[in-house]
Amino acid sequence: IGASLFASNIGSGHFVGLAGTGAAAGIATGGFEWNALVLVVVLGWLFVPIYIKAGVVTMPEYLRKRFGGKRIQCYLSVLSLLLYIFTKIS
Repeated sequence: IGASLFASNIGSGHFVGLAGTGAAAGIATGGFEWNALVLVVVLGWLFVPIYIKAGVVTMPEYLRKRFGGKRIQCYLSVLSLLLYIFTKIS
């Protein structure tokens, strides 16, 4: 779960984009990533015990167990995919 938190925040587009933004705007761009690192660790400390106690790995899986039914799991999965696509396009 912890590795998933960090891996979902980093990709090839992430490195290329940060390098370009850093070249254009300066080193202050890195401040966003340092803040993100701290917040990912804090969120990990908050949510990992809940996920382990529930016996789940992903947020859609947790919502399915918490609220019942497959519909909310599918809805969140589709919403996450759409948001990922739109953020990569923009």
